[in-house]
Amino acid sequence: MNHGFVRATDGTITEYDVPGAGAGPGQGTGGAAINPGGTIRGSYVDASGVSHGFVRATDGTFTTFDVSGAGTGPGQGTTAQNLNPAGDIAGYYVDAANVFHGFLRTKHGAITTFDVPGAGTSAGQGTIPISNNAADTITGYYIDSIGVYHGFLRTAH
Repeated sequence: MNHGFVRATDGTITEYDVPGAGAGPGQGTGGAAINPGGTIRGSYVDASGVSHGFVRATDGTFTTFDVSGAGTGPGQGTTAQNLNPAGDIAGYYVDAANVFHGFLRTKHGAITTFDVPGAGTSAGQGTIPISNNAADTITGYYIDSIGVYHGFLRTAH
């Protein structure tokens, strides 16, 4: 089981688990980014092996989310990749056919999904955002229909 943690400037470590996170092997909480305000974003895997996104506020409260269209089987679901200073999250979701799709979630919870032109539409293919900056320019990679990886840059417009 995985646990998230945050280390304060004084060295104090606070461990946390998102409610609903599974307790088995490969399950649990994975905090992966923190912005200058102390907000943490990450993903957790439930007892069924499905991934979900979360935001942990500085007071320790959680907001969980799933992108509409995300699959509900093992290895599917929503994965939050990066959190910019404004609190916007870039990530991907895996649908029921095991295809990857990109998303941008604003700090207010609005979600925009996207696929890079040329991204494959079969299992193991698609769009995988990695990072977003303060202007919500997103970088990542996509896998085309013959399995070749390509980089992309998506502007906010």
